Amino acid sequence: MSRKRILALALVVIVCLAGLFGGGIWAGYALNTEMQNRFSFPAQIHYKLNGMYNSYFNAGAEPEPERLVTNRAILSQETIFLPASAKDFAGGIGTIGEDTVLVTDRVGKMYSVTDAVVHELNVAPPDDHRAALQSQVDAGELGQIEINFNWMRFNDIFYYARAQEGAGYLLLSYTEWLPEQKCFGSAMARLAVQGMDPTTWSAEADDWIVIARTEPCLELFTTGKGMFGLEAGGRMDRMPDGRIAWSSGAYERADRFAERDFTHAIGQSDDMDYGKVLLVNIESGDKTPVAKGLRNPQGVSVDAEGRIWVSDHGMQGGDELNLVFDGANFGFPAVSFGTKYNRQPAGNGDRHANHDGYDKPVIAFVPSIAPSSALAVQNFHYAWDGDVLVGALSGSVHRVHVEDGRGIYVEPINVEMRIRDMDAIHGGKTIVLYTDDRRLSFLTADTGPDPMARFDELLTTYAADADVLAAADGTMAACLQCHSLLEGVDNGAGPSLHNICSREPGNSPFEGYSGALDKLGGVWTEQTLQAYISDPFGMLPDTSMGWEGIENENVSLAISKALCEL
Repeated sequence: MSRKRILALALVVIVCLAGLFGGGIWAGYALNTEMQNRFSFPAQIHYKLNGMYNSYFNAGAEPEPERLVTNRAILSQETIFLPASAKDFAGGIGTIGEDTVLVTDRVGKMYSVTDAVVHELNVAPPDDHRAALQSQVDAGELGQIEINFNWMRFNDIFYYARAQEGAGYLLLSYTEWLPEQKCFGSAMARLAVQGMDPTTWSAEADDWIVIARTEPCLELFTTGKGMFGLEAGGRMDRMPDGRIAWSSGAYERADRFAERDFTHAIGQSDDMDYGKVLLVNIESGDKTPVAKGLRNPQGVSVDAEGRIWVSDHGMQGGDELNLVFDGANFGFPAVSFGTKYNRQPAGNGDRHANHDGYDKPVIAFVPSIAPSSALAVQNFHYAWDGDVLVGALSGSVHRVHVEDGRGIYVEPINVEMRIRDMDAIHGGKTIVLYTDDRRLSFLTADTGPDPMARFDELLTTYAADADVLAAADGTMAACLQCHSLLEGVDNGAGPSLHNICSREPGNSPFEGYSGALDKLGGVWTEQTLQAYISDPFGMLPDTSMGWEGIENENVSLAISKALCEL
């Protein structure tokens, strides 16, 4: 066993023993309970150790597909691990070409991933001057403060194709310290690159050009943590006119605003770039604000119509998905559907329950999901296209179903990973999740025809007349309260009807069978299926089927024929 593996296993053992010897069985129980809370310290340690183990021992391994069942789609999920040289708990991803993912980690180290093969790029990031900041802190030039350099980080990476064939810019967004001014802010830098193969690129830190900085430059807090870079925002996406939509967080300055006149708050002031969505011309660096009143917009995605979707990481709850338009003001810190961490209302207490005078989110999340990314879905799956995914540090991807610019419902999809960023490759057919513990997870969908639409088509074919079709439609509407037509998906009360005429009765992943179907033997046929749905209790008196049958044999025949052909 290698020294690294011994170290990783030893750390895991130490954490486990802490639960046993810190109060015996009760301490072990308490630790286990805390591990269920994704935001707890023990859970964070476990997550980090697990990431270390996977990066050391599973990086480079062939991904094994897993099945992920959602409300409207069956997904295949394949996961790979970046090497341990990548710094965890921050960073972002972008894409180049049809099948390559670009990754930046927390300190600006870059990777490309094509067909599950990871390459570390020979590209140094621009200087964020963290070394100069450390030197000034050590020399006492900045007062009695602490700097958590894990919070001073690179936030996103983006490949920008230019008009010349094979020419492009590599863009990085990050928190930058300016030593002479003794202040900080967000920066966007560009690097001219040639060719579509990132493994051939080579650059030094001085090759980058800083094209945009948030203004004004922020002074450090004078006590405690001097900089809250984890609220930098910093995501990028390309607009149809070629500008970059760039999100800028409030660096916790809005959290601490205590006055009642919110026009001077950092996210509300038109003289400050923070708490905003900015459009940046990457040639000139010109910045144009289009929306304000945000706290920590960690997700930016431009859809096929050129609309900007932004996920905003709120305080204690009050996370939001917003649809940006020119002049939008989403209200922070004046209003929020969440609270401060001391449970006091955020902003104006008398407006805590509403957003009067401000633009409302597409959907708000209470309690908090810790949103870290957003992705407008296009060309992925008929049931998802037009929706927006919100990736969350709480371990789920949240599918927001959108109609007419409003969130109708939210489907949390538990992937058991802290999602840091998302993007899509293969023309939108593959969604890529980037996690806090160095994983890239690739989601693809069953893209066959809509089974309900296909069933309706078949039902029309086999129904004898309009009355039979209407009766069959009504009957199936009742059936689908308990059954599904999707593979492997049951609605809780009954098995899926997918592929029913080629399987044995009572033989599916559904766990609620009574055992009565075992008496039938063989496999379902059109004839046995019709007989069963016509008179289930006559055929099997002890069945648990909650249906008394269909009297009209033309209706049962049309349904059984359609199900068997489907």
